[in-house]
Amino acid sequence: MPVEPRFRDQIRCLVLKDRRTKALNDALSPEDRIAFNGFLVSVTAVLVGPRLANPSDINDIARFSKQVATAHRRERRPVNEFVIEEILREIYGFPPLFRTFQPPPAALSNAGAAIVRHLTNTDARVAATIDHILDTAEDFHERRVRR
Repeated sequence: MPVEPRFRDQIRCLVLKDRRTKALNDALSPEDRIAFNGFLVSVTAVLVGPRLANPSDINDIARFSKQVATAHRRERRPVNEFVIEEILREIYGFPPLFRTFQPPPAALSNAGAAIVRHLTNTDARVAATIDHILDTAEDFHERRVRR
């Protein structure tokens, strides 16, 4: 299933701090949000790879999740660090935190966006190479959804 161009555009706007980001996010229908979140997880996987190349245990992921959440609280953008951790657990194949209750799709979008923002704010190469990152994430996403 190909990635919709508007999903790529939304993430590009997020990384480049374009003011259209919020409007694009608000325009997602419930079905679109689920598809967008799938692509957002793929983008996150591409971005966190260099930062968390081989987490030795779940504590590495928990520490990184807390770091992202703490940075966002300082910016007055609160985000649930456990939802951040849930995304990272999915990427690295750890068992999910939420087994009986799944976080709402909007919470997953917010957590994924927090990871992307954090990595953008701490590494200037993200914005400079966003098109390459999106191409890599799209290729990865297409392989993930075919499984």
